[in-house]
Formats: sequence, structure tokens, C-alpha cells
Amino acid sequence: MKKKTIKATVSAVSIATAFAGFSVVQADEVTATQPNESTLSVESTSPSSTNIKQVDGVFVHNGIATVTKTPTPEVVEEARTIKEEADQSVLNQESALENAKASEATVASKVSEASVNLKNAEANKELATPEKIEITKNEISEVKADIEKKETSQKDASEKVLEAEKERNQQSEVIKKDQDKISEQEKKVSTAEEAVATAQKNLNGTGASEIIAEREKAKSDVAEKESAESAAKKALETAINEDKNKAEELSKASADEKTQLSASQVSAKQLADAKKVAEEAASALVKVQKEKETAQKVLDGTGVEEIVAERDAAKKNLDAKEATENIAKQELDRAKEADAKKATALKNAKSVEADQIKKSQETAKNLSSAEEKQKQAQENLKKAQENKVSAQSNLDASESQLAQTIANRDSKANDLANKQNSKISAEEELKTAKENDAKKASEISALTTKKNQEEAKVNETSNELASATSAAQEAKENKEKADQAVEMLNQQIVAIKNLTIPQLPQDVIDAYKAYLADNSDANKNALNDVIQKWFTGSKYDFGTPETEYSPEHQNIVIKGWPNKDIVLPIDDSEVDLDNLTDKQIEALSQYYVLLANNLQDQVWGSHDFIVTKESVQGVKNIAKAYAEENKPFGTSHSVTALAKDGLDSIAWAGENMSFNNTLLGFSAYYSEAKETRKATMSQLYREVYDAVISFMANDVHAYFGHMRLMIGEKAPSDIQAVGVANSLTPSGVGRMHFIKFKGQSSHFDYIKDEQTGEYHSKFIDDYYDKGIAKPLATPFDTSKMEDELTAAKAKQTAANTANNSAQNRLEKAKSENDSSTKALKETTAKLDALKATPDQTPAATTKLENATQNYNEAQIQFNKAQDALDQLNADIQNKRQALANAKDNLDQATTAEVKAKSDLEKAKLENQNANQNLKKTQKLVAELMSVPDQTPSAQKKYDNAKQLKEDAETRYIKAQTALDNLNADLQVKQKALETAKEQLEKAKATDKTARNSLDETTKIHEKHLAALNATRQTIARLNSISDKTPLAQKNLDEASQQLVAAKTRYAKAQLAVENLNADIQTKQKVLADARADLDKELKVLSDLKAEKATDEAELRNRQNKVEELKVKESQIKDEISKLKTHLVALETLLDHLENADAYLMKAKGAYDNAVEEHRLALENVAREEAKLKTLLQDQLDATAQYEAVREAYLNTRTRQSEVFNDKVDHKMISLNPALEKSIPESTSNERVYSYAGNQAKYAANRALPNTSSIENWLVFAMGIVLCSFGISVSRKHRD
Repeated sequence: MKKKTIKATVSAVSIATAFAGFSVVQADEVTATQPNESTLSVESTSPSSTNIKQVDGVFVHNGIATVTKTPTPEVVEEARTIKEEADQSVLNQESALENAKASEATVASKVSEASVNLKNAEANKELATPEKIEITKNEISEVKADIEKKETSQKDASEKVLEAEKERNQQSEVIKKDQDKISEQEKKVSTAEEAVATAQKNLNGTGASEIIAEREKAKSDVAEKESAESAAKKALETAINEDKNKAEELSKASADEKTQLSASQVSAKQLADAKKVAEEAASALVKVQKEKETAQKVLDGTGVEEIVAERDAAKKNLDAKEATENIAKQELDRAKEADAKKATALKNAKSVEADQIKKSQETAKNLSSAEEKQKQAQENLKKAQENKVSAQSNLDASESQLAQTIANRDSKANDLANKQNSKISAEEELKTAKENDAKKASEISALTTKKNQEEAKVNETSNELASATSAAQEAKENKEKADQAVEMLNQQIVAIKNLTIPQLPQDVIDAYKAYLADNSDANKNALNDVIQKWFTGSKYDFGTPETEYSPEHQNIVIKGWPNKDIVLPIDDSEVDLDNLTDKQIEALSQYYVLLANNLQDQVWGSHDFIVTKESVQGVKNIAKAYAEENKPFGTSHSVTALAKDGLDSIAWAGENMSFNNTLLGFSAYYSEAKETRKATMSQLYREVYDAVISFMANDVHAYFGHMRLMIGEKAPSDIQAVGVANSLTPSGVGRMHFIKFKGQSSHFDYIKDEQTGEYHSKFIDDYYDKGIAKPLATPFDTSKMEDELTAAKAKQTAANTANNSAQNRLEKAKSENDSSTKALKETTAKLDALKATPDQTPAATTKLENATQNYNEAQIQFNKAQDALDQLNADIQNKRQALANAKDNLDQATTAEVKAKSDLEKAKLENQNANQNLKKTQKLVAELMSVPDQTPSAQKKYDNAKQLKEDAETRYIKAQTALDNLNADLQVKQKALETAKEQLEKAKATDKTARNSLDETTKIHEKHLAALNATRQTIARLNSISDKTPLAQKNLDEASQQLVAAKTRYAKAQLAVENLNADIQTKQKVLADARADLDKELKVLSDLKAEKATDEAELRNRQNKVEELKVKESQIKDEISKLKTHLVALETLLDHLENADAYLMKAKGAYDNAVEEHRLALENVAREEAKLKTLLQDQLDATAQYEAVREAYLNTRTRQSEVFNDKVDHKMISLNPALEKSIPESTSNERVYSYAGNQAKYAANRALPNTSSIENWLVFAMGIVLCSFGISVSRKHRD
């Protein structure tokens, strides 16, 4: 039943509180008290139970606080402080609990690690048989013998490498000298070319202003370069001084470091000695103190039993310490033997490490050399390219004149030839004219007779044509009917059978497989190149769209494509782009499978794509999800949408995606589909075709990921279901989705091979393996239609035969009639023309005279043009030779740069491998070094055991002496006490001196370390500063070279200016001399390049020899390294086998310690949790107390008035019987406020208080009060 609530809403209302009680209030008659409600609770006295301090006038019990006295601001502030302190205690304890849990987790991991180590030690103990130890020792001997043999072979190989490198370096110097000669000669050739160009300009009378301007520029450049050289000299002097200062500072710091290091080592030794002395003094002080106390007891006559017991205990202790010393001695001997073996293993590992460090340094040096060579090769290539550009520019300048000169010569030659032809033609025409005039009269007579005969023939052929035309019409109609039947079937078959399916050439297939085998950038670019060569402009390429402006749409529209021969499926049925049907999606999927499987067959000889009803539904739902996401054009695949296939049987395994470029007008042209969101199936088939092509031809940016997903990366072995669907977002972004599916529960599993017993990974997919995937029938099968076509073609053949016969007759009749009619027309025309033609002889005579005069004038102009062309050709020939030489240099530089790149990559790989091997060995060395030597610990244990035994002997002697002294006289006992006191004072003095010495030594050592660290920081700072002199010297050398070049340029420019005013003969001689000098310099350059090519071939041979020898040397080094690594492993194994018991004992001890540590950590967590529980209850109490006093304080301040009655004292209260038991009886005449804390957070008791007690003494005269003061009562009745 529902709870019934009685709420009193009173405004300045009072309720009587002084009646004896007889009412009973049940707990289920009220709702639970909510925070921040002022409530009254009256009950018999019950004890308080809280850990917090209770402020004045507040009673706290189990998270419920009751205010029995009007609180003051100070009480409220005190309650707030108590609450904040409780809150902070909870926070602190929560942090402590988290730390305890973290510590427990760490210790738990130690237990796990110790357990593994214990298991390994136990397994090692089982292996530690004498036979296994003997076998391991034999293997170690064999490996050491192999290492000695290999080291001898390595020494011989290294000597051969050094000799071959020496020969190679000598040849490299030869090449360098060859290149220096070529560079110098190229400068001479460039100078000679400039001289020829300048001389040619002088001879032509052009370029005077340019020559003078060049002289002025060269003069200015000389001044600029002189200033630059002067600045570079000053910079060099500054750099030399700065480097000198740095070197002096570094030298001083290095000397200081050496001195300070020595001082710190000495102080470290002194510190260690001082610590030892201090520890010994402290230990001695404790012993002497005890001896003094014993002497005092002897003198006092007390402690007889203690002294006897001490003597017995000292004897027992002495026996135990002697046994411990013997055990420690045995452990020390074993530890020394184990450390000796570990030292041997570490020595071998370090030997391997040293070899590999040397190898790493060698490869690093080779890498640096390769980088330098590659940089030099790039500089040579850049220079060769600049020279080639310069030579090309010079040639282009001359050749730019060649076209005009040749055009002029050709124009004159053409004019001469035309005039000559005109002259010859005129001579022939005159001769022909005379003959034609004689012949014309004879032909007129013969044509008249022929015309009469042809008119009779025309009448005969006209009759035959009429008869043949009638017969042909009938045969044609029969043929057209048969053709229509065949055409109808052919259109259906051709639309399927003649579909354009891309056929990959073998070079594309080979390049694709090569890229799959090695996905380098080179293979990727090679694959893209052959694909572009195959596709661009091919029969599979639609080409660039043919467009025109549409006034109707006020935009450009696509009207067609250049390639009309591509055949796609034809289906003009309408498609709603927002809701594709299952059949439409199935058709698109089947068309994609047709194309993709054909491509797979071409590449792999088999295919694996099918279409299933699940793949159709899956891709339909995914496409819908893409559309609903409404993402912009630039976004890629959506994993969220791909997950929304809506099926339990399958899940997506891969997606290719393309945008609807053609359908939507490439986002620039008008698109009807974009406006109407409608299209035809033919348009969507086009999008599928374009996407398949794009997955190959436009996929290089995606590393051919789309092509690999479509064609596969290996020969297909299992079928795969695919689906294709289109999505169109509300914002107009269209995408075509091509998705592969796998079974929903597909997974990799490890299967045991029953024959070998080994496990291997296998992909399990029940969707395919259990035959759930059912392929849908393809609509692209034409076998049935082809049978119908065969029958129709038979009828067509018969109709064609009859039609051909009739048409042949008709054609023959037409031909004969046309021939006869044409012959008659021709004869008539000829006859009329002959009669109208005037005689030709007079005009031909005049024409010949004019042609002869024009020919003579053209001959003169041609001779002049040919002379100009001959001069220009000679100049161009020289410049072409210079360009050819520049191209040769460029080819050689390109080859060298490619070789340098290859050498650099090889050096990088060798250095990487060497560093990896070194890291492995260094890790092994670190592991060996991390294993602490057993001897120091065992020695310390032995020394301690020995010292303890000596101490035990001393203790026993002293205890025996004390026992003997029991019977001595008083004087002896007093003497013994005095002696003990003297020894105690001495021990105190010694201890104080030792501690003072330790403090002083510590300060000195710390001072030395601080000075050493400061010096080392200074050295590091100086070493990080690069020397400035080399760069400054390089800048000066470059500035000097540039100055020399500028002065040479100025001298040539000045000479060119002086030659401007020379006569023609002088200028021609200067040009001839310049050309002769150029030819001479080009010949020298060609010879130098040939010599360099020969030397480079020899260098390659020597380099190959070096590389071959290095490979052999490296192989030997690697074998030695492997043998040494194996030797270290064997020696480590032998140590573990021979000391299996010790390692097992050590592992057991570590495990026991870890378990005990974990137990203690768990106990600590339990303690911290208990503390937190208590503090949470305190926090609950403190919060309830603060909220109760705050609410009471606020309610008291906001009370509007109090009403008094002559007989009864009334005060404003509110009733909450649920808290009646919280207030003692003594508070009945006070205003009471109660607050219940939020118990849910602390999991406190949620049960309501028991309010059914019949001992309540307070009864409210509700009826009287309510009637008197207008109390509004609302009840919630039970259901």
C-alpha cells in the first residue's frame, strides 16, 4: 500500500506540545525524511553513537542529527569546520587506500614473477644431470675452437679489404683529378663560346648597347666581389681568434676535469673508509656499554643467573657462529667459481660487443662517406644541368634565327621553283596548244557519230530498270522482316555479350604482381605508368566530356563523349536515388561482379566474387546509413555506417567507394539527377564502370588499395559475397559503395595438424564454409537467346539470298542505265565544249615570254638567301656540338648521382643491421652485468660470519670471565668495573671522532663532485659549439674564386667593347679565330671525358672488388659474433646447471618473501578499508550535524511570529514521527530540528526507524489546533 503523508503548512501557527501521549504512529505512515527539511522527532531517551564532536544542542545517531537547542552562528561555524575536517579525512584516507591497493598490485606482480622464476629454476634443476653438464662443456670447447679458426680467417679477409680499398682510393683520386681537368676545360669552352657569340654580334653590327652594358655590369661586379672578399677575410680572422679562445678554454676545462676526477675518487675512497670506521665504532660502543653494565651487576652481586645464562648462551652462540662460518666459507668458494664463469661469459660477450661496435663505427663511417659522395654527385648533376641549359640557350639563340633564315631561303627557292615551273609549263602549253588546235577539228567529227549510237542504248536500259525495280522492292520487304527478328535478339545479346570489359595487357599484370611483392615507390610508380599508358586514350577511355552551354538551364551541360564505342548495359528504367529496389541493387552488384571477376581471371586465372541475397540487403542498409549521416564530399569511409548492415549473418570486410561524378555533373555542370534525385539504370551502370576503371587508373594516391581490394592480392581460394549500391545524401553528395562481406562469426582459430602435431592459424567463416552463402543467378547469361537467334538467322539467310539476287539485278540495271545515260551526257558535253573552245596558240606564246623574265629575277634572289643560310648553319653546328657535350656530361652526372643514391641506401641498411646486432649484444652484456657477482656478497657473508664468530668468542670469554669474577673479591670486581668504564669512555670518544670524520669527509666529497659536475657541464657546452674557422675559410675561398671570375668577365667585356669599332675584315677574322679556339677547346674537352670514362670503369671494377671482399669479411664477422653469442649462452647455461641447487634455493626464498610481502599488503588494504568505512560514517554524521544546525539557524531567522495562548505555550514546529527516537525526554519543551544524511553513498542502514512504541508521551490535539488556526491537511490515500 502507498504511504500516507501528513504535512502541516502553517503561517505563524502554533501546535500544542504539552499533552501526555497515547497515540501510536506506524513507520509506514510517513515518507522518508528528505535532506534540508526541518522535522520534529520526539521519543524516549536513546544513547548517542558517533565518533565526531557534537556541537552544543545537537544529538547525532547513525547519520541522523537532531537539533534540540536554537543554534548560534558560532555553533553553525563549528559544525561546518567539523564537516570539512571529516570531508578532508575521507579524501586523505581514500588516497591512502588507493596507494595501499597499488602497492598490493605491485607485490602481486612480484609474486607472479617469482612463481615463474621458481618454475624455471625447478625445470633447470631437473635438467642438471651430469650427462647434460658434460655435453654442455664439450659444446663450449667446440665453439671456442670454431671461434679461433674464424678469427684467423677474419684477419686474412681484413688485410685483403684494406689492400683493395687502398687501390680503390688511389683510383678515386685519379677520377677526382680527371673531373678537375674537365671542370677547368668546361670553363674554357664556356669562355670560347662567349667569345664566338660576342664576335658574331660585332660582325652583325648588333648588340653594341648590350656589350657596353655588360662591361659596366662586370665592372660593378668586380667592385662588389672585392668588397665581399675583404669582408670574408675579416670574418676568417675573427673566427680563428674565437676558435683559439674556445680551444684554450676547453683545454683548461679538460685539465681541471682530470684533476677534479682524481680528487673525487680519492674523497670517495676516504668516505667509504670513514663510513666503515664509523660503523665499527658504533658497534664497539654498544658492546662496551653492555660489558660495563655486566661489571656493574657483578659488583652489585646481582644478575648471577643472568651471567650464568649469558655464559651458556654465549657458548651456544659461539658454536652456531662457527657452523655458520663453515657454511659461509663453502658458499664463498662456490660463489667465486660461479663469478669466474660469469666473468668468462661476460668477457666473451664484451668481445662480441667490441667487434660489433667496430662494425657499427665502420658502417657509420661508410654511411657518412656515402652521404658525402651523394651530396657531391648532386652538386655535379646540378652543375651539369646548368651547363646543359646554358648550351641549349646558346643554341636556341642561333636556331631562333635559323627558322627565319631558312624560311627566307625556302621562300626564295619556292619562288625560283615556281618561276621555273611556270617557264617550263609555258613552253609545254605552247607546244600542247598547237597540237590541241589540230586535234580539236578531228574530235568534233568522231563525237557526232558516237552520240547517235548512245541515244539508242539509253532507251534499252531504261526498260530493264523499271522491271528490276519492282522485283527488288518485294525482296527488300521480305528481308527487312527477317532482319527485324534477328536484330531484336541481337540487341539483347549484343548488349550483354559485347559489353565493354577492360582487358589488362601483360605488362600491367606483371607490374601489379611486382608491386604486390614489393610495395616500394618505384614499383608503385611503375605500375601507374603502365596503367596510364594502357588506359589513357584507349578503347576503354570515354575521354573528356563534350559540353555546350544550355540557355534553358543557364549552365554548361554534357552532350556526349568522344569515345562512342564503349558498350554498357542499356536499361532506361527509372531509379529513385533515395530508395533503390533490391532488384536494382542486385543488377548493379551482378554487373560489378562481371567486371571484377573478369579482371581477376586475367590476373590470377580464377575469380571469387558472388552476389547473395544477404550481400544485397547488407549493402542496401549500409548505403541508406551513409545517406542518413549526410557527411560532406571530402569525408572518407564511415565505420559507423558500415556497421549498420542490419543482418545477423554477415558483416562488412572491405569497402571501395567512388563519387557520382558523371551522374552529378562533376559538381560543375548541370545535372538533372541532382535536381530530381532520379536517374536511369544505364546512368548507374556508367557509374559502376567508371568506378572500376578509377580503382585502377586513378589509384596511385591510395597505393592501389582499391585495385587490391577489387582484384585481390593473391589467387582466389574461396568465394566472397559482394554488394553494390548507390547513396545520395540530403545535401546532394552521391557515392557508389562496393562492399565485401564476411560471416558475422568469422574468426581465426589455431588448428592442430594431426601429422606434425603443430598448430597453425586458420580463418573460419561458417557463412561460406557451411554453404549459407547462396549465389544469385546472373542476368548476363545469353545461351537461351543465342538458340532463338540461330533459328531466326536461318530465315534471314534465305530472305537475304532472294533480296541479294533482286538487288543485284536492280543494281546491274541501274548501272547499265546510268552508264548509258552518263555516256550520252558526256559525249554531248564534249561535243558542245569542243565547238565552244577557242584556239590556244596565241595566248600560250605570250605566257612563255613573261615566265622567262620572272625566272631570271628569282634566280638572283635565291643565291643571296642561300649564302646567308650557309653562314648561319656553320654557327649552329658548332653550338650543337657544345650542347651534345653538355648532354653527355649530364648523362654521366645523372648516372653517378643514381649510383651514389644506391650506395647511400646500401650503407644505411648495413649501418642499421650493425646497430641492431650491437643492441642485441649490448642487451646480453647488460643482462650479464645486471646479475650481481656472488663473491662480494658471499665474501661479506663470510667476513660477517667470521666477525660474528670472533665476536661470539669474545662474548664467551667475557661471559666466562664475568662468571669467574662472581667469586672474586670486592677489589677485583671494582677494578673490573673501572676498566669497563674506561673502555666505555674510550669507545664514546672513538665513536664521536668517527662520526665527526664521516661528516667532514662527506662534505669534502660532495664539494669535489659539485666541482667535477660543473667542469663537465662547461666541457659539454664548449663541445656543442662548432668551430667557425672551416666555414669562414670556405666562404673566403668562394669569395676569392668569385672575384677571379668577375675580373675575367670584365676583361672579356672590355675587349668586346674595344672590338665594336673595328672594320668588317677585322671582325670577320676575330669571329673565325674565336670559332677555331672553340673547336680546339671542345676537342680537348671530349678527350678528357673519354679518359675519365675509362678511369671510371676501372674504379667500378675496383669498387666491386672491395664490396665483394667486404661481404666475405662481414660474413666471417657475423659468424664469429653468432658463435660468441652462442658461447655466452652455453656458459650461462653451464653455470645454471652446475649451481642448480643454489639458484633453486634463491628462487624459493624470493618466492616465499614475495608471498609474505603480498600477505602483509593484503592486510594493509583491509586495515585501510576499515579506516575508510569508519571515516565515511564520521563524514555522514558530520554532514548531518552541519545541515541540521544550518537549517535550524535559517528557519529561526525567517520565522515570522509566535502565537501564545493563556493556557498553553505554543511554538511553530513540523511533525516527522520517523525520527521520534532521536531526542531525549529532557528536550520536550525546546524547538527541535532533525536532519537525516544522504545514506546511499555510504551504504548505511536504509530501514525506517521503529515508530510503533506505545511509550510515547507526546500527543498532538490535531483537531483543535487545525480548526483554530486553519491548517490545511492533505492526505494520500491507499490504492
